[in-house]
Amino acid sequence: MGIFVRTLIITLVFCLGYFTWVYFSKEAFSPELQITGDAKNIVVQDKAPEESSENQTENKLKDMKVAFLSGEDSIEYVSRKAKNKTLYSALGLLLKGPTDEEKAHGIFTEIPSDTRLISVKKDEAENAIIINLTKEFGEGGGTQSIQARLNQIVKTVSIYAGPLPVYLYLDGKKAQYLGGEGIYIEQPINR
Repeated sequence: MGIFVRTLIITLVFCLGYFTWVYFSKEAFSPELQITGDAKNIVVQDKAPEESSENQTENKLKDMKVAFLSGEDSIEYVSRKAKNKTLYSALGLLLKGPTDEEKAHGIFTEIPSDTRLISVKKDEAENAIIINLTKEFGEGGGTQSIQARLNQIVKTVSIYAGPLPVYLYLDGKKAQYLGGEGIYIEQPINR
């Protein structure tokens, strides 16, 4: 009986550790939409390209724009630096929120701080992009807050998605309504 209990405890600790790592890991597998050439040409990249001497010089941080709020919930684009100029990177930077310095200048976000980006994938059958966020994105806040956070996502996505339609999913399910008041979401969100 003692061996069984020890084995069970070790297995549970291992599983808990693994699932915690998967949930909080920013490096979890998710194909990234990589911009090549201009913003209209998007390709899916399943893994990072092999490092070469040319790639090492291109590994400099690139400027990206993300949409935050200022004043009366008006959109203000803020510059960020990222290794890869992808939609996945842009959304990750958006979800991190404004810096302390930006907050001091009146920049804020309505996106809940516990919202996480699960994946950004290209659906070949629909020829569309699917953004999958955790359910916290659609929880809490009133109508104005929900509209503002959705607007932040739409404005950021419109820079990096090109002409492809973008659909919003929460925990793997297509979002139809957000918030306690049940605000209807028109899909695709960038049309």
